[in-house]
Amino acid sequence: MNIRTQLTFRYIGIVLFVLLAMYFYLATVLKDSMSSHITRELEVQATLTREFLTEKLPSKDNFTYDLIDPLVDRLGKTNNARVTFIDVDGIVWGDTELDGQALRAMDNHLTRPEVQDVIKKGIGIRDRYSDTTQTDFRYFALPIYHNVGAEISPNREGTLIGICRVALPMEAVNTAIGNLRRIALIASVAGLILTIVFSAFSTGAITKPIQKLTQMTQSLAAGNINSRVPVDSRNELGQLSQNFNQMADRIQEQIDEISEEHRRSATILTNMGEGVLLVNGASEITYANPTAISMLTLPEAYMGKALIEINRIPELQALLKKAAETETIAFAEIQLGNLREPEAEVTVVPVSAGQEYVIVIHDVTKERQLERIRADFVANVSHELRTPLTTIRGYAETLLSENSVRTKTGEQFIVKILNHSARLTRLVSDLLELSRLELGEVELKRAPCHLNTFYEPLLDVFEPLLEESGLVLKWQIPEKLQKVNVDQRLFMQVFVNLIDNALKYTPDGGEITVSAEICSRKETEESNAVSDEIIVSVADTGIGIPMESRPRVFERFYRVDEGRSREMGGTGLGLAIVKHIVLSHNGRVWLESTLGQGSIFYVAVPL
Repeated sequence: MNIRTQLTFRYIGIVLFVLLAMYFYLATVLKDSMSSHITRELEVQATLTREFLTEKLPSKDNFTYDLIDPLVDRLGKTNNARVTFIDVDGIVWGDTELDGQALRAMDNHLTRPEVQDVIKKGIGIRDRYSDTTQTDFRYFALPIYHNVGAEISPNREGTLIGICRVALPMEAVNTAIGNLRRIALIASVAGLILTIVFSAFSTGAITKPIQKLTQMTQSLAAGNINSRVPVDSRNELGQLSQNFNQMADRIQEQIDEISEEHRRSATILTNMGEGVLLVNGASEITYANPTAISMLTLPEAYMGKALIEINRIPELQALLKKAAETETIAFAEIQLGNLREPEAEVTVVPVSAGQEYVIVIHDVTKERQLERIRADFVANVSHELRTPLTTIRGYAETLLSENSVRTKTGEQFIVKILNHSARLTRLVSDLLELSRLELGEVELKRAPCHLNTFYEPLLDVFEPLLEESGLVLKWQIPEKLQKVNVDQRLFMQVFVNLIDNALKYTPDGGEITVSAEICSRKETEESNAVSDEIIVSVADTGIGIPMESRPRVFERFYRVDEGRSREMGGTGLGLAIVKHIVLSHNGRVWLESTLGQGSIFYVAVPL
């Protein structure tokens, strides 16, 4: 059932209910009004009849039928009503309906209800069936007293000689009331017909814009975003149509924006060098860009298939499981068997509250090849440089030790050759060491040792420099500290490089403090498991490190103060070597610094 039919039926139902209520109300009111009107008419006729009979009637002793009945008949013709005169004993002496012997044969009316009401109350009004005429009447009766002019009252002074009764047949009353009801019914039916006609036109005017709006919404839902509703009025329906058009315009704009964004995203994903996969909670592939298809050699019908069915790489499945369990980003460098050089950085990002996962695969084969080539090159060049440097240094030392004739300038040149060759030798050695660490060619020879075993060897190395500069080395590692399982040769190099770096950037008279403690640390951010590690700190009271330089301190050849570092003979590789030694021990390294007050370098190694 459409809205127009619903509105029409509702209008008709409301009006029909109102008309029915009005009909029954008016019928009741009209009936009461007509009944009251008839009662008033009977009262007037009864009052006139009483006054007439009071004047014309003889005394009670002289009552005769021939005298009273004609008077009553004459009153009946005048009033168009039934008139009856009854004496106080209940004898009917006159009645407009009966004459002669029929009148004389009438029953005694003393027990009639209206007669009893007159005797008791002074007035009698009754609707009842007449046994005499076999008809329903409304009776109105009044008392008649012998003395004239007295007030009509049950307690009036005078002698009651009879009762005058005026009656109208109820058929006439009911006919009048029926006529009124018929008129009310005809008016109600006419009103209902007018309502149906009016509701048909009015609901059509209301529902026509709604139907148009419904058609447009259906068209919009079907994908025709150009659908618009004509605005024909300024009422609420017109405002609704205008709002719909504004909504459609906004949807059009948003769809255009989304389409353009989708086009850009599709272009980016299609042409980017990284592989991008989208899998659902069941690890089924829902999207893959061309790079991912090529990297993983996905079949043509890969959509909807589980990733584990297509690519059986345990590390990739473990990474996806980790992201699902922790609901955080998971990252790892794993080997993908489908790549020629199977090295890739894989990042799994949970989206849609863990219902979907984005997998980004970055092929680092070329980067790793370049790193190996660079490291090999550095190692080869450094190795090749060691022989000529050794030869140069040997000849320079020979020239300097011989007692051959030489000038002072020549001696200075030989000393410079020795110093620079020594510096180049250190640089070559550091490059070789760093390359070996980066390539993973250094085999760790771990052994439990106490950190205090490094103190004496370090003091032997740095004592001349400490005395020359007036610096103080404070060794604050307690004897009760737990032993650490490290490669002692490499860890010795960590201490040497950190203390040497502190010496270079600490003014004369400063302090260098070495301390250590054992702390507990969560193994991963996602796990609550903790492990113990020893944290070694080397603090100085030097010039400090600017904020912009701190992220690059552990890079090779990076110097905070290049002039001071070259003056002190630094290679710029010391902290980079420290970093890679610590990483080879599965540790971590970081720093804290305050400009103008000093720096603290931290080395943490798991126990």
